[in-house]
Amino acid sequence: MSSRDSEFQTGRLTDCENRFQRDFVEFSRLWSDTKTDWADARRSQFEREHLSSLGPSLSRLTAALHEFTSVIDLANRQLSDPHCQWSDR
Repeated sequence: MSSRDSEFQTGRLTDCENRFQRDFVEFSRLWSDTKTDWADARRSQFEREHLSSLGPSLSRLTAALHEFTSVIDLANRQLSDPHCQWSDR
């Protein structure tokens, strides 16, 4: 078994992070178009109750995915380095 076989592949996580970002940009564009046609109090209430936290939540999710992927990449590099010393802490 090669060290590559035992690595956790992060490609799908990176793809997912990119897809979230791309889809949110598209959603924002569509919502902006919708807002011009739906300009009443109900739209404002809907936006406040259901959409106002969506952007920040997706930003936190993509940041967490990015950080998780970085940690996995670091672990993969360290695990494949024959000179890396591990302690039993």
